Amino acid sequence: MLHTVRHFLTAAGIFAATFASAQTITHTIAEVQGELFASPLIEQVVTISGIVTASTNEYSYFIQDGSGAWNGVYIYDNTNLPAVGDEIIIEGEVIEYYDLTEITNITYFETVSSGNELPAAVELSTGFIGTSGEPYEGCLVKVTNAACTNPDLGFGDGYFDDGSGECMIDDMFYSSDPTWMVGEYYSVTGILTYTYEEYKIEPRDASDVSIGMSVGPIAFVEINLYPNPTVDAVNFSLHLDAIAHVYDMSGRHVFSKNLVNGTTSLDVSGLHPGVYTIDFVNASSISRASFVKK
Repeated sequence: MLHTVRHFLTAAGIFAATFASAQTITHTIAEVQGELFASPLIEQVVTISGIVTASTNEYSYFIQDGSGAWNGVYIYDNTNLPAVGDEIIIEGEVIEYYDLTEITNITYFETVSSGNELPAAVELSTGFIGTSGEPYEGCLVKVTNAACTNPDLGFGDGYFDDGSGECMIDDMFYSSDPTWMVGEYYSVTGILTYTYEEYKIEPRDASDVSIGMSVGPIAFVEINLYPNPTVDAVNFSLHLDAIAHVYDMSGRHVFSKNLVNGTTSLDVSGLHPGVYTIDFVNASSISRASFVKK
């Protein structure tokens, strides 16, 4: 039997009351996930508890029983509508729906408490999410200072890259308003899910999206590139290590490269002739430069 201690304030002071659930917790969410791509408990009935971190307000929600890897799971439930912050106990069947671990066919539901603090979002790189996100499926995650490389995937979706590789941001709960802008930088918190063979971040509302660099000012300081125009390479000096993001005249992301501080160069010999822009992104600012490729 699960016992939850609640504290109440009275004129005589604080006393504790114990809430007793008739339902026994059989598994943690990590045991349901199994620390594997597919759950080891498929078609088994489990009873788990957790805090609701996101809800479609129609038929599904996500819960976590801690912060970090393997602690989140998707719940398909068209009967109960818990609120974000509710601590709940549920019994249901574990399934893999197009490779997304979920619990469905809910046979027991109980709200233990409401208004709870949510588990902390884990900060991950976009490249890790795009290729290795499975441990954080169903969990709150965050990416920081990720440039939008493609805002036109349809249905409000886009690709984003913090210099480590791309990941998708989807619109299960929220569509960006204003729409994603190519070349703009975003910090996004949301639930990590898996659909159509791709890991995706699902921001829950506008408060999960921050536009621009999240640390320090956005300083679009012109950097001197030489030679300019150029055929093979551009040379320049940096005061801090940075990631160089190169864009063509239409704003399309062409490539990125990690750079160390000091005098360095960027190979542009493979680019088609035209005008290009480089954003040099470091921990606190962005420096911008343009060049002509002959």
